[in-house]
Amino acid sequence: MNMNVALIFGGRSPEHEVSIITAHQVNAALAEMYDVIPIYITKEGAWLTDDKFKELSTFTEGSLPRAADFDTVSVEFETRAKFSAIPKRGGLFSKKRELPIDVVFPAIHGVHGEDGSLQGLLELMDVPYVGAGVVGSGVGMDKIMMKAILSENGLPILPYVPFTKHDWDVVSTDILKVIEEKIIYPMFVKPAVSGSSIGVSRAKDEAELRDAIELACRYCHRVVVEQGIEEGYEINCSVIGTHTPTPSVCEQPITSTDFLSFDDKYIHENSETGSDSIDLVGSDVASGMAGAERKIPAPIPEELTLHIQNLATMAFQVLDCAGIARIDFLVSSEEQVYVNEINTIPGSFSFYLWEPVGISFAELVTQLVDLALETHKEKNRLIYSYSTNLLSQAGASFAKLKTDSPSEETE
Repeated sequence: MNMNVALIFGGRSPEHEVSIITAHQVNAALAEMYDVIPIYITKEGAWLTDDKFKELSTFTEGSLPRAADFDTVSVEFETRAKFSAIPKRGGLFSKKRELPIDVVFPAIHGVHGEDGSLQGLLELMDVPYVGAGVVGSGVGMDKIMMKAILSENGLPILPYVPFTKHDWDVVSTDILKVIEEKIIYPMFVKPAVSGSSIGVSRAKDEAELRDAIELACRYCHRVVVEQGIEEGYEINCSVIGTHTPTPSVCEQPITSTDFLSFDDKYIHENSETGSDSIDLVGSDVASGMAGAERKIPAPIPEELTLHIQNLATMAFQVLDCAGIARIDFLVSSEEQVYVNEINTIPGSFSFYLWEPVGISFAELVTQLVDLALETHKEKNRLIYSYSTNLLSQAGASFAKLKTDSPSEETE
């Protein structure tokens, strides 16, 4: 009997559509070994389930699914935590049913899915799930916290200045002064919590810097401004595992602008028509990040490759990651390497970085499910209770306090 895997995707995130593509790639790979239960979270936050969600056409033909048209999913904590499906229409023979979930495979990019919030729910439910835990997901998503931890652990990062939208609204002139004292142009401005290059801009002067900050503030209440590199390039490396993680081959993304934009990652020009499109790969599934232009393996010296793979593994470990992640680097013309960021739920789960070493997408997701089950068992071997007579002592102390307190005088 196959194991039941709940594939959760969509979500209240600017990366909603990217998540749909990734989820359908994962579904095609999981279907070879597991029974997939798709759980789609709408942009409004409704949790829905239906076998139709396994078909990409459900999302590409017409509008996105509406809550009124599908069974909703509830999370219940009665005698035990469980997922249940509530029929879209009540009737004489319709009733709520439990979803038989053995492991959860989160495929949500960005906030409300990759940032530790979904992982926290799954921890409370005591359900095995793929990927980093609450801490790893949270710090991996938050660029400011991530950089602080990387720096504290001696990993190379570029100079940066963090601040809040509130501070920008109140003392923007002071913030600009601090930025220009610490960082030289060009600079990159990013929402502290965001992904897929959404809300990210490059600034070459103060006017562009102000505009870039205003844009970033629309996506997050915290912003980070980073030093840019002239004549540098990007190198990415994936890592899989838990205690003894393994790095993948390296890739060099090809950008059409000064940095790897959303369009570079997901929208690719059709060479025959000249129009923008999303490439299709096997099983009629959109290729997502797998379709972006890149050089694999990256055309860099072996020594530099090994250095980046070592840094990727270190970043994976110090940020408390698990399952899979993709670590993105910036390399200067002098081959100085800097950790740029980590993606704990990378686009397409970076399967294209594992294929060159003979690991298929189906084998990759199987490894991730196995790691999730192993991690869950390890957590449940920990002690979560402590025997003590604290309550009995507290009860006695409170009783004595009530006895010793003077009674109110009555006239």
